[in-house]
Amino acid sequence: MIPTPDLLGLYYPSKELATPGANLPDRVVGTGSTLLNINTSSLTQATDYWNGAVGFFCGNSTATLRGVTFHVRKWDKENGRLQITSPLPVVPVAGDVFKLFVGGKTASSQEVLAMKVSGKQPEVDAVTGPNVTGVTIRKASAMLGEGTLNLRYNATTKALTILMGTTGDYGPETFLTADAQNVAVYNKDLAGFILVDVVFASLRASGTFTDTFTLTIPKGNLIPNFEGYETNDGFGRTRYHLVVAKNKATAALDAMNCFSIWSGKPAGNTSIISSNYGQSYTAPQMMTVSNASTWPTRGFWIRNKTRNDLRYVDYRSGNSLYTKAIDWGWLTFKMGQIAITPGMTLGNAATPSVTAIVDQVILSSGSWAGGDATGTLHLKKYTSGSSFTTTGNIYLGNDIAATGNGTSMRGYRGLQAQYWYSNDIIEPTSDIDLGVNLPVGGYYRDPIDEKTTPDGVTFGLYPSQDECMIVEALLGSESVGIWMRQTILDGTQARENIDGSLQFAWY
Repeated sequence: MIPTPDLLGLYYPSKELATPGANLPDRVVGTGSTLLNINTSSLTQATDYWNGAVGFFCGNSTATLRGVTFHVRKWDKENGRLQITSPLPVVPVAGDVFKLFVGGKTASSQEVLAMKVSGKQPEVDAVTGPNVTGVTIRKASAMLGEGTLNLRYNATTKALTILMGTTGDYGPETFLTADAQNVAVYNKDLAGFILVDVVFASLRASGTFTDTFTLTIPKGNLIPNFEGYETNDGFGRTRYHLVVAKNKATAALDAMNCFSIWSGKPAGNTSIISSNYGQSYTAPQMMTVSNASTWPTRGFWIRNKTRNDLRYVDYRSGNSLYTKAIDWGWLTFKMGQIAITPGMTLGNAATPSVTAIVDQVILSSGSWAGGDATGTLHLKKYTSGSSFTTTGNIYLGNDIAATGNGTSMRGYRGLQAQYWYSNDIIEPTSDIDLGVNLPVGGYYRDPIDEKTTPDGVTFGLYPSQDECMIVEALLGSESVGIWMRQTILDGTQARENIDGSLQFAWY
């Protein structure tokens, strides 16, 4: 049997959980919290352990906070304080309850929050309507999309149906026969659904009734927004977050075959470049396209589909795009003998003509102590002039740290920067790259913090179903880790409504 969409579960992981499938513990707010600080005595880990964590308030918290997510900037154990990145809608009060997850390693039993229903997060704040009695919405699938949800109950047939939008056909009937929990009701496309709890005795005895709700995408529940503080130090960075996908079918042979994953991206149709566009490594540039009227106005990535290359648009004015210089890239190395770590400045000589700051270090073999470390350096603030070269030394100050194992490349997110030509096809593209992480003994990669790459995970851009990442099959009860990587360029301003959604298909 092919598993239905409601049998795909997405779960929050966290590195502090000891066993797969464990509960995310409830944490309790203490006194003296503010809009930007959550005080708590519920966390015992050392200072900075929870840096980069994402959390949300539970259903037994202040009504305005239920389902609200937050991103931790810094955890201070001495003062019992979580400093968060964006202000909460109201000040938490003592006794409010939240959950918190950070890093990878272990999948919890907590499913990722899905769509909001008329401003509520139904997983933590149950949603009911005035007309369809006895039915409580517990989840609204992201596959429904944003818009108007109609929930209809026919008392004669004891059937529930749903419709997205104001016109068209309702989905198939779901017949109610007794009290039940997590009953799936499907849209007409058989992909989008809601889960409901049913109290049979409270259903209407006769007639047909409809309730209308508004579905919206919750923000920041997996991929936090750019929050301004990210780049006020003048340096870009990458961030990594894990979600675990599970086939909840109990029979192993009920497989999700050709399990495919791709990421959401901003709205905007394809367009073409009006003239040739070079590769500036030192200064922003302007390009003109045929029609960008449906594109975002600031802070978004564009992809040249003809060249498979990326640029970052600071802002758009009509059909004119103002892009950042290409000062990121990568360099493979060998014979590493002095440990290179993120944040260090490298040169191609003791008196360098080229310098760069290390964003990530990916070791593939050997060790620094043994003098044979081999791997890849992801670079930023990469100056112009020339390149790090094959067999050329890589310097830390006056000391040789390693030797180049190939000519350094310029470009963003692992794609080599190229010359763009008139009539090349371009479009807005996803903010995130994806990588698969198969569990070992039920555990996933566990990075040091959200800004350190998970070991052994290869990332790529998968912006559509036609260009998706494929896992051969996900058998019943099997799970797979999906790592998301954000690349945040230096000088990037705070930005709302980043599309960090994941989309799936199987047969």
